[in-house]
Amino acid sequence: MFEISKYLITSNLKGNLKRYKSELLYSFIIGLLMGSIPFIYKLQDNLRVNKLIQEQKKMQMMNKEKLCKTENSDYAKYLSLGFPKTAIEKLNICMTEK
Repeated sequence: MFEISKYLITSNLKGNLKRYKSELLYSFIIGLLMGSIPFIYKLQDNLRVNKLIQEQKKMQMMNKEKLCKTENSDYAKYLSLGFPKTAIEKLNICMTEK
């Protein structure tokens, strides 16, 4: 009798799996999406923060370059004297200094 009930349960399970295959698949996909929502929001926040940091670094470099290219800088002096290679070297030195 135990073997018969085991067979009925197995055949009933197989029949239900065949019958409700699409519903099970949809439920799995919905569960997967719902579980990944917090990770998606965290990823978006991290990407936004990284983008802001890169823009901030870019603005700092531009401001530093403007500061190094002012009228009283070594770069402007050597460039006006006709020494472009030396002027570029002085600009690079100024950009690496704090």
